[in-house]
Amino acid sequence: MLPTLQSFVDQTLKSTWQITAARRHPGYEKNVHRLQGFVVGALFVTVVNLLGELLFGLHPQQARELTTAWTTAILAAFFYVWIVASIDRNEKEPWHMLLVGLLWGSMVSAAIAGLLNSIADVFLKIKAYTVSPFTEELTKGAILLLIFHYAKDEFDDALDGLIYGAMVGIGFAMAENASYFYRYDAARDVGGQLHTFQFLLRVVLQGLAGHATYTALTGLGLGWSRQTSQRWLKITLPILGVMLAIASHALWNSATVQNFLDGLFKQHNTWDARATAIRVAIINGPFFIGVIIAVTLSWRKEARVIAEQLADELPPDDPYVAPELMLTFRGRSRARRRLLWARGVAAWWTLRHLQRAYIELAFCKWHQKNDSAFRRRITALRKRLGI
Repeated sequence: MLPTLQSFVDQTLKSTWQITAARRHPGYEKNVHRLQGFVVGALFVTVVNLLGELLFGLHPQQARELTTAWTTAILAAFFYVWIVASIDRNEKEPWHMLLVGLLWGSMVSAAIAGLLNSIADVFLKIKAYTVSPFTEELTKGAILLLIFHYAKDEFDDALDGLIYGAMVGIGFAMAENASYFYRYDAARDVGGQLHTFQFLLRVVLQGLAGHATYTALTGLGLGWSRQTSQRWLKITLPILGVMLAIASHALWNSATVQNFLDGLFKQHNTWDARATAIRVAIINGPFFIGVIIAVTLSWRKEARVIAEQLADELPPDDPYVAPELMLTFRGRSRARRRLLWARGVAAWWTLRHLQRAYIELAFCKWHQKNDSAFRRRITALRKRLGI
């Protein structure tokens, strides 16, 4: 049993690597290694500083409280990571690139933005809530620009940009949430009300409607610029995306808007859950709904691309990749389930990779790239399935 399982895992990893490797241009490996090296270096500096604070700057009780705060924030973040990853129905992004975005947001961007906010507060006398929409959205957007430039084979359209942006935002929110959970630890506030309020606001209400939405707007701008062939749109759409991210963040941070809503709701308790939920819906709701609409439109766009590019590629009488099975998310899921019951896990996994290879072929043709590697991959997978 164990050798069989090990063989299956080895084959899975090999298949996954071959699928993602097939679409890479010659300079892809070098560019991604540069990107990952840059992120790892920045992470190393950040983690060393954090460990130094934990080991030398905190009382043991404080260290336990900080550990609890980070554990809560991490568990909440990975729940939302799973939701965002499930949005990527067709052309799945490689996990290592999603992890780069998540780690950048949680460590590098959070550390740099925090430093810049402190400098603005101490030396320029500008409050952190005023300058943070600029420092935070620009530092979060920096990694999206790097991925866009150095890993362009993984950044095909608006949905890719949205997903990478949301991952960076979730990572940033994870670090920020841990900070607030530690600051308002239940042991240090009356009855734990502020701690409960912070969890409600930052995890339940703003889990996806906060930083994830802000940075998704930046990613959408970059993604839409990838889709268009008009030069002026390639320049203006990314700028518009980051401006929307800053504006949505600034609107939430605005003391004027918050004071107006305080008067409107006559909110005297900081932890009034009902008023806070309405506040999030009014300020962040329109941007969050806009992102949901963008996801829906992107699904439709990708479906059209797949249908157009695979129109002459799919055998009409094929039991697993016929057009009625391949051209919709539900059809592909139905074909995999049917094969799983009929021939087992190994065949199911092979079909999954065959479907991904066909979809990658469609996007490769759409971007007018060399598709020979995918055609070889499809032939090998079809042979393995015996079709």
